[in-house]
Amino acid sequence: MIKGAHSVIRTADPDDAEALKSVYDSQTPRSSLLDQRRELIAPTRDELREVMSQKEMGKAVFYTVEDVGGEICGFCCLRGSNPEAQFSEFVVIFLEESTFSTPMADEVFDFLSRLAFERMRNQKVVTHCLDSEAEYRKFLISHGFRSAGVQRDVLYSQGRWFNLEALTLRARDVAFSAGGVR
Repeated sequence: MIKGAHSVIRTADPDDAEALKSVYDSQTPRSSLLDQRRELIAPTRDELREVMSQKEMGKAVFYTVEDVGGEICGFCCLRGSNPEAQFSEFVVIFLEESTFSTPMADEVFDFLSRLAFERMRNQKVVTHCLDSEAEYRKFLISHGFRSAGVQRDVLYSQGRWFNLEALTLRARDVAFSAGGVR
């Protein structure tokens, strides 16, 4: 468990499935919820509980983000970690998109960045965002991510097409200090 001034980040457990299910049930599509074919998936609560009970989950540990009062605010992980290629996929999901502009989001970034670059020795992390995820993209860009290109009309949902942007952050572009990521 990592305690920050604005957040508590802990390994997710099966009891967190209800909160995660609410993200999947949202009317807003999110890039982090797309499957490998870039389609939205709709897992059941029981399926999410099962996945969250597997502590290893294919080398990706899934974390729950709470506020200091213990309310679940989101989730994060590094998935698809590949030690040989030295990269992972950076994933942050907040229940409310407005959370991306708070100090809590900065603490989550610091946690995942340190995990990726210091502990796992990755050389880069990648992530994706749909064109509808404006706050997420703004958050990523403000923390040093750079666009690696846009795939047009990747997802059709709610009567419209969505574009998917890939973004990368390299270890050499992240400066660590005693207080955290600058």
